[in-house]
Amino acid sequence: ALTSQINPHFLFNTLNSVSSLIRTNPDQARAVVYKLSNILRKLLRKSESFSPLRDELAFIEDYMAIEMVRFGDKLRFVKEVDPETLDRLAPSMILQPLVENSIKHGLAGKVEGGMVRIGSRLAGGRLILLVEDDGAGIPEARLATLLEQGIGVSNVNERLKVLFGNDYRMTIDSRPGGGTRTEIEVPELAPAPQQTAPTPA
Repeated sequence: ALTSQINPHFLFNTLNSVSSLIRTNPDQARAVVYKLSNILRKLLRKSESFSPLRDELAFIEDYMAIEMVRFGDKLRFVKEVDPETLDRLAPSMILQPLVENSIKHGLAGKVEGGMVRIGSRLAGGRLILLVEDDGAGIPEARLATLLEQGIGVSNVNERLKVLFGNDYRMTIDSRPGGGTRTEIEVPELAPAPQQTAPTPA
């Protein structure tokens, strides 16, 4: 249930964008519908607990491409991904709520817009994931309760706890006006090797 909480507002906003684009830019409308169908296909597929990080990042790219249609030049997306991490397993749908928070709470109210950065690296047998924005930041009092009460963030934290027990770390650094940086550290998990069919004799 925790993986299925994509914001319905995102869906309605996207459909509104498509309806405007159909008149002004049909090719872009088509591209947005294609990306939205990728997102819905992943959400409707039977939920796996883990998926390769490359699949998670492809999902985020589609999600961000749609948001960038809505926000135009105000929204920038930066990836700093270590290629070695792409085949590592990450908890499914772990990045999307954090990226959504960055846009909704960090950047949507900023007149000049801003940037969302996603990063990944390996260190000492751990996979480290980063979501960062240069948005409005979070007041200190709210930051203290975010892991328990922030809907997207507490959802992510709860899922990490279910999957890893105490063997994970999630930290959120933020200051008003200075953006927010969320870092997740989990054990490095490689996908099981693909079974190859025996060659006929």
